[in-house]
Amino acid sequence: METRIDGRSLRYQHRRGELLEAVGEYVLDNGVASLSLRRVADAVGVSHVTLQHHFGTKEELVGEIVEHLLERTLVPARVYPDGVPGPGTDITERMRLLWASLTSPPGKRDIRLFIEVLGQSLFADAGYSRAVQHSIVHRVELITANIINLGCPEVEAHGSATLMLAMLRGLVVDLLVTGERERIDQAFEIFVANTERRAVEWSAVKQSARRRNL
Repeated sequence: METRIDGRSLRYQHRRGELLEAVGEYVLDNGVASLSLRRVADAVGVSHVTLQHHFGTKEELVGEIVEHLLERTLVPARVYPDGVPGPGTDITERMRLLWASLTSPPGKRDIRLFIEVLGQSLFADAGYSRAVQHSIVHRVELITANIINLGCPEVEAHGSATLMLAMLRGLVVDLLVTGERERIDQAFEIFVANTERRAVEWSAVKQSARRRNL
């Protein structure tokens, strides 16, 4: 007797990455609080068995989806066509490009999910906590590498990168909650001006060190 195959199970049979994207879009629209394998399967048009085959348990699915989505937030590939800024791009331009990305509809959607997952990580599943921790560490490292290239001394780079990430995330959260764009844009410009002053100081120190080594 032949085993009947559910056609929905074949939809993403060899396309796990596409399935991950489809589930990710569902999570961005609906959040993670009431997530279930059956609900997600119905939403993306596959069988419950297909999700289990690819991801195992609900907890494994959530952990992978959350990590996949958080990878997009503050990643240069969304801001710069080639994934990295050009050599002539100064810190002010970099920050404004990043701000425009974060405050766009896709960027705010990503941050909204980050806020929910952050809350879940503090009160619920350890899988959320691991995903959030990985996301923060990864973004700090990205910013650290960028500001070291701009002349920031390595001894203060991690602290400066942590502060920059916290400021950007906090401003976007404020915008999501209040919608007060003018006030928050003003705060962002003050942040940019302060960072630009620090960049000038970093550059002066770097040039001084070079002269001493001549």
